Amino acid sequence: MLLKKVLFLMALFIAFFSAQTLHAQEQEIEVYYGALGGGLYSVEYTESRTNSNMTVKEKSVPAGLLKAGVDAQFWGAEVRLGLVGSASKSFPVNTIGSATPFSIDIQASPFFSYLGKLQYPFNDKFKAYILLGGTMANFSINPAGTTLLLKSSAVKTGFTYGLGASYKAHQDFSIDMEWIQYWTNVAMAVSGAGTSKASFGGFGLSVNKSFDF
Repeated sequence: MLLKKVLFLMALFIAFFSAQTLHAQEQEIEVYYGALGGGLYSVEYTESRTNSNMTVKEKSVPAGLLKAGVDAQFWGAEVRLGLVGSASKSFPVNTIGSATPFSIDIQASPFFSYLGKLQYPFNDKFKAYILLGGTMANFSINPAGTTLLLKSSAVKTGFTYGLGASYKAHQDFSIDMEWIQYWTNVAMAVSGAGTSKASFGGFGLSVNKSFDF
């Protein structure tokens, strides 16, 4: 199901790229793909129940991604496919009613992002940009050491935003550094929780190969 949604959204973006190209004949269009991308993200999950709360949060979780997009002078569009490592935490007895100590692993992976870019080129080599769009991810919860029915997974979509800077080290290669928040308090409604929310995002670095179109 996730793969079908990803393929559908990629087809929509290919159509969008084609339409934008037709309306930008007088602009220099550049097509690029991320040959290497990685980052350290924060992943968080919170449950609020009638008797207690539970939060799993871990910083510096490793992540990797592939991306492709188009750039004109002041705008661009991009799609991403990524993987994020898991975050984990241990809890004592009586947390959310558990009769035993237990641990939970959470993961927002794989994810697919569709993003618009607003950018400003300071010169031929350096530009800053803003990212706005959405991210669809498979969020999973995997407990150990408890009989509570916590294990679950769901495919959700959340609003995505970020800031970045790009340096063109060579005519055909650039290096991007950015901070991006893929999800912010996306309602999960999983694992029997009264209220549950998830967030992930952080800092990333990518090397891009570009082609003039």
